Amino acid sequence: MEATKEQIVQIMEWYNIGKKPLSKLLGWGETTVINQLKGALPGREYAEKINEIWESPYIFSEILEKNKDKITEVAYRKAKRAVEQKLFRDKTGNIVLYLIGQSGGDTAPYQLVATLFFSQAASLILHQKPLIDEDILYKPRNYMPYPGIYSEILKIGVRVMKNTQNSLSPEDSNMVSAIHKLLNGYSPNAVKTLLKDARNNLLARHKESEGLQDSELSEGISISLSEFHSYCMDENMGLKVSDIKGFRKYFDDKLKNSKNRNNA
Repeated sequence: MEATKEQIVQIMEWYNIGKKPLSKLLGWGETTVINQLKGALPGREYAEKINEIWESPYIFSEILEKNKDKITEVAYRKAKRAVEQKLFRDKTGNIVLYLIGQSGGDTAPYQLVATLFFSQAASLILHQKPLIDEDILYKPRNYMPYPGIYSEILKIGVRVMKNTQNSLSPEDSNMVSAIHKLLNGYSPNAVKTLLKDARNNLLARHKESEGLQDSELSEGISISLSEFHSYCMDENMGLKVSDIKGFRKYFDDKLKNSKNRNNA
């Protein structure tokens, strides 16, 4: 994809940065962006860089931190506020970035999604309210509960943001940190088994409640927050989880039952 004038204009709007500061930030001549906006064709290196920062605010943020000394303090602060507003546009993004920061980037995309999923369950069980306003979507033959979020993480990679503030409440921060730590105590296959087990149970309940056939699930299915809440409360009927620590027994029991089914 070639960089276009429209992309450059959008980048300037997104990150509240002028033509000359953008050129300096990218390590180019002061008039490079001005010339490209006038119609000059960018070289391959320039086009690739514009495409990169147009596609990912994470990459722009890295460049901003690395080269902030090349622009004024005022320009830096304005761009910093703008990139954080774009990255932190919703609570889900906040949680993902927080977890990446807490782990120092040493976490896998599936682990982040699993943490979101089971933190949502924990919030519904323990606090009777959702952590995030996201319905669960399952694509055919895929066990990832939030495929859009998962795809975005795969696309941008697990990147640690520098100099960002945690905007989550202490309650939410503690919850997602605790669930993430619990899941880190299991192997990758075990975590994926937990996600697969939840998917199978949720789809079975949904099919039964809606009177659906397997053929009607060929394009995937959406599980509403209220439906997921009902599932979580039913799951907790036997275990009576009263705090985050109780989820270890929940995970252990799920894995044990899965192993017994596979050995039967």
